[in-house]
Amino acid sequence: MASNAATMSTSTRQPAQSDDLLLRETNHRCSNDLQLVVSLLALQSRRVTSPEAREALTDATSRVAVLARSRAELSQQRQASLQTALRQVCEALHSLAETRSILISLEAEQDVQGLTSNHVATLALVVNELATNAIKHAFEEGKAGRISISIRRSGGRDAIIIVDDDGLPFPEPTGSTDGGMGLGLVKRLVASVDGLLIPPPSGTKRFEIRVPVQSA
Repeated sequence: MASNAATMSTSTRQPAQSDDLLLRETNHRCSNDLQLVVSLLALQSRRVTSPEAREALTDATSRVAVLARSRAELSQQRQASLQTALRQVCEALHSLAETRSILISLEAEQDVQGLTSNHVATLALVVNELATNAIKHAFEEGKAGRISISIRRSGGRDAIIIVDDDGLPFPEPTGSTDGGMGLGLVKRLVASVDGLLIPPPSGTKRFEIRVPVQSA
């Protein structure tokens, strides 16, 4: 009986180990493919002469690079780490923010468990988009500022990410725009992981993203 139990335990571990290896290999291949796309976009951006086209390609390169870094990190981990992914986003944005004297900080009470690799990669892209928009548009030229990113849990059910800054207030909505392509992309990304995007209350710059986590 003991021998049969040991055999059953071994047989159940083997498929799990195989699935884990397959997931890592998939993430690794995905990361390599995304790095290739980053290189192609960067090459094309150097060839175009239109400033608008160059800016669009640069933005696309930045977005894909975030996904590539996230996938590369996830391929090395058994458990997807939101804190690690967002720390990488902050590090990647540091060079852009430093030239504007903008400080980017990340605060996490504890790392959030129960998020899939897809959730983590998508949330990294969301935070990158919000922080990049803040760097580009929230601060007057020559004025220093701060962008703060925080992670916490709500009642054990949701992961909460807050992106805030101390820059210029948002312009009053005109009713003819959805906040631009960047905010539209953020809304679609959050919806793709069954999350909720709470826009800043009047007089604030505080974006809140809530995403349900899997039970342990």
